[in-house]
Amino acid sequence: MTDDELVGGFETGLLAPERFGHREHLRLAWCYLTRFGRDDTERKLLAGLRAFAARAGKPDKFDAALTSAWVGVLADASAQLGYPATFDTLIAARPDLLDSATVRARR
Repeated sequence: MTDDELVGGFETGLLAPERFGHREHLRLAWCYLTRFGRDDTERKLLAGLRAFAARAGKPDKFDAALTSAWVGVLADASAQLGYPATFDTLIAARPDLLDSATVRARR
């Protein structure tokens, strides 16, 4: 799935929940960060993930504080690396981001 397909699927509601794990959450946030900046990314993800969780029948899975924390971690990691051109480049440099406990440990 390309970045545009991920973003489009998420925004249209056509992305199946089983195809949206932790890595896809991060990749979506990275796509938004590179397109919209930190503030708009956080706003868009908070609204979009709340709606996504509700459509999936799991509204209790949405965590606004955790979403905001991840946006911050990804923005900081991207800035430290000079805003890598691809998500895979970011992950190659920061594989710890794939561990969903990374942010929970910092909260």
